[in-house]
This record gives sequence, C-alpha cells and structure tokens, in this order.
Amino acid sequence: MAQKQGSNVDAWLERETDHTRKALENASRHFDENDSLTVNTLEAVYGQESSFGGDMRKRGITGGAGHFMFEKPTAERYGLTVTKKNDQRFDVDDASDVAARYLKDLDAFFSKETNLGHGKKTMPVKSSSERKKFALAAYNGGEGRIASAQKEAVKAGKNPSLWKDVKQFLKAAGATVAKTEEIKNFLEKVLAYEIEFAKKSPADKKAKKKKPKKSGYRCTGGRWRTIDDQPVMICD
Repeated sequence: MAQKQGSNVDAWLERETDHTRKALENASRHFDENDSLTVNTLEAVYGQESSFGGDMRKRGITGGAGHFMFEKPTAERYGLTVTKKNDQRFDVDDASDVAARYLKDLDAFFSKETNLGHGKKTMPVKSSSERKKFALAAYNGGEGRIASAQKEAVKAGKNPSLWKDVKQFLKAAGATVAKTEEIKNFLEKVLAYEIEFAKKSPADKKAKKKKPKKSGYRCTGGRWRTIDDQPVMICD
C-alpha cells in the first residue's frame, strides 16, 4: 500500500524552527480581540508566500522577496531597509512583524469607512471573520482594488460586506483575469492552511492577547487617516 503523503502544512511545520515560531508569535501580538487574525493566519500567509522561507528570491530586488514576499516600496514604507547588502525582508523577525502590522492595518481599513485617497473608500465589514477575508484579499491585491470592487458590488445591488459578492467584481475594479484568479486562489489557500495550522501547529494562539513589543520601525511614507477617531499613519 502506498504511503500517504503529508500536506504542505506538515512540511512547513517540519521547517519551522523555535526561532521562527517565536517570531510569528511575537508578531501576532499586533492582533487583538477586535479581529479574527491569529498566529495561525500568519503561518498560513508565510507558507503561501515563501513556503516558510524555502523560496525567498533575491535580496535587494524591487519585486516581492523575503519571508513574506514584500515588494520594496511596501517594505520601505513600513521601515525596513532593502538593499543587496542589507535586506530586512530576509530577517524572519522583521518580516513577520511587518506582515502582522500590515494585516492589522488592512483589517482596520475594512472595519469602517476609510478614505484611501484617490477617490477610493472602503465600506465597513462588521463581522471580524468575514473582514479577515477582505484583509487577506487586500494583502494580495491591494486595499484600493478591493475597495473599488466593493463599490462595483453596490452598483450591481450586491452586499459590499460579503466577500462572495465582492469577489465577483475584481475584474470590474481593474484586476486582470490572471490577477483576479490569483487573489481568489490566495485567499482560498490561506484560509484552508490557517485551519490546518490551527489543528497542528504548536504556536501559541493566545500570544495575540499580549501587548505588542516595542518596535523601532516607522513609516517612511504614507497618509494620515482617522481610524476609531484617532489619527493613524497608513504605511501602505
């Protein structure tokens, strides 16, 4: 009888060192009780983006690279250095921290109406579990594109706070056919991996209940927005 092969998650967990797990747990402290994001979400994104560091591309390139496949502009706006000699996208602590902050920012954008500039606004998604879908889709496709898809959904009489409705309008929002499929596939895979990580990973799911560690990162560019009646520098 043929031996049953392990899943991608099984392979990634074998690759996950104590250092990597701690980096992901520490990063997940940026999440809180207002979202449905956890350390398992980060593990799932990490696996999908670089196969847990197995495919990180070249240092210093402008395109996606490193543990979480940040493009250079995004990494720099979140305070990371990106050069051939020093590319912090390849440091698991730095990259995990930025990935968590980015996901938390995206979750905040879709928690209420947020002005993204250039005439684009997000529409509120009250359910934290549903909003996670929007945050993950925006992680891959950009919050502006997802906000535009929400607007197109409203025009068509659909619900802008349900991903199953909004995803139908990605092409109308400017995504190519290939990018539309990429966004959908990214979300489906990450959500499936997250469930499997939640069952199998030894990472501390309660880490998000702890306060984030102080970070030296700061935005090098961005826009001020008002979120929860507080001025916030949006780094992407």
